[in-house]
Amino acid sequence: MGNKGDIFNLTIGALKAAKISNGVSLLHAKVANKMWSHVQNRSEIIHITNAQNRRYWADKGVLRALDEHEDYEVEARKKHLKRVLFDEVANQTGKMFDPNILTIVWARRFAEYKRPGLLKYDLKKFLELVENQEMPVQIIWAGKPYPFDNGAINIFNEINYISNNLKNVAVLVGYELSLSMMLKKGADIWLNTPRITKEASGTSGMSAAMNGAVNLSTLDGWHPEFEKHGINCFTITATDPTLPIEEQDSIDNANLMNILSTEIIPLYYENSKKWVNIMKNSMLDTINAFDSDRMAHEYYANMYDKDS
Repeated sequence: MGNKGDIFNLTIGALKAAKISNGVSLLHAKVANKMWSHVQNRSEIIHITNAQNRRYWADKGVLRALDEHEDYEVEARKKHLKRVLFDEVANQTGKMFDPNILTIVWARRFAEYKRPGLLKYDLKKFLELVENQEMPVQIIWAGKPYPFDNGAINIFNEINYISNNLKNVAVLVGYELSLSMMLKKGADIWLNTPRITKEASGTSGMSAAMNGAVNLSTLDGWHPEFEKHGINCFTITATDPTLPIEEQDSIDNANLMNILSTEIIPLYYENSKKWVNIMKNSMLDTINAFDSDRMAHEYYANMYDKDS
């Protein structure tokens, strides 16, 4: 691998040589255009948002219940998928999770900018959340840090340490395709917490949404193109990305905990009809706009067949 200067020069050369370039979300293209605006005669940078293959990721039972417009079947299938995931939780940790309890999942590559520890940033508020007996939650973390990313490894170890004495908090290991699929099918809330402008696209939330998991995310990556707060997902209020990192994290944590305590948790326990509607909207909006068939067509029409 070359140094950063070599990579920078290669990127400029590629931008000049190409007829057209693309970002992998609308926001990514905006950021890329701003980053490379000083390059003379560069190629146009458009966006083709990433997607997921529903034929691989989406549970057929959930899709069948969605097609048949039977809310009780959507709920019943989701609880079954939660039980499958909770068998894995029990196998790995010995903890017995309840399919009737709201389950929040953060699962992806552990990296500092993705902020796997944002949920427990304010430890006092985090413990209040997980110790609430009236409206309980269950939380699962899973994912892998790079072997030499000491910062991410430390975050993983800290979360694992915190989870040891909490019966409703689990950290799962072996994050490969099978576990990833179980988590996406079994999650009620799919939590995504990158710092805004740091996540190019992020696709885990798409495949989770195809299985009735409701996204709770910052306005980064693909999420701004999908989100309708309280209709198909929940969105953490945007924070100024130019603020110091510590200040960003503090504000984003406060906004995250507020949405959980005032909107998501009460809705899950007090209005199951609306909750199922959000699940259904999440599935429909993702399958219609973020399936890989759409992405492949856009690459053909907007990139490869541009001049024909």
